[in-house]
Amino acid sequence: MKYFLEQAAIVKLADSAHCGIVYIRNVSQTNIKLGLIVPRLFVAIDLPETTKDQVLTLRRDDLPPGRWARREALHLTLHFIGDVPEAVARAYGRALRQVEAPAFDLLISGVGQFPIEARPRVIWAGVRNTPPLRALYEAVGTALESEGFRRERRRFHPHITLMRFKKPLRRGLASRWLQAHLDFHAQPARVEQFTLFESRLQPGGAVYIKRGVYALSSNALV
Repeated sequence: MKYFLEQAAIVKLADSAHCGIVYIRNVSQTNIKLGLIVPRLFVAIDLPETTKDQVLTLRRDDLPPGRWARREALHLTLHFIGDVPEAVARAYGRALRQVEAPAFDLLISGVGQFPIEARPRVIWAGVRNTPPLRALYEAVGTALESEGFRRERRRFHPHITLMRFKKPLRRGLASRWLQAHLDFHAQPARVEQFTLFESRLQPGGAVYIKRGVYALSSNALV
């Protein structure tokens, strides 16, 4: 499928044998020149279906209008990689095979917002930054760095994005909802693998494609 991207809007041109090609011009807030869209990658934990069911109980109409995360899009990002050439994407995929980390239980509790101290643009469910989760984060980062990846400097703040707003909310608009769900807890979710995702922008929103799934060690009791 061929697409033309202009002013941050994708318009379908025509079916083509050149599947996956996207032409770019005048993309807002970027300096991308006419060319090909390269894979946009991130590494994440894909949530079990039962955990998604529990997280989705947080969806309520008492929040201002925004975009709720689709069920299939619920995940915990470990590292956002961004746009990279296909050859680099394949190298990252190979590097992730070297990650050694134990399986563990993911602990989801509480809710919050980003920015934390300002007018919110994102509402999220919290995830405890337990030692095994942190170990996986570090191991994945180290593997990616072996192929030239540069980590973000900000500290790791594990969370599951629930909702995004186009514009920052006025202070207090989400406070009632946040207070009502501060004690939210999901059942521990067993994490036995992590995934390299590719994010593809389509007219209905981003679609996440699994490029690689990597098993964690199951012989360690964590």
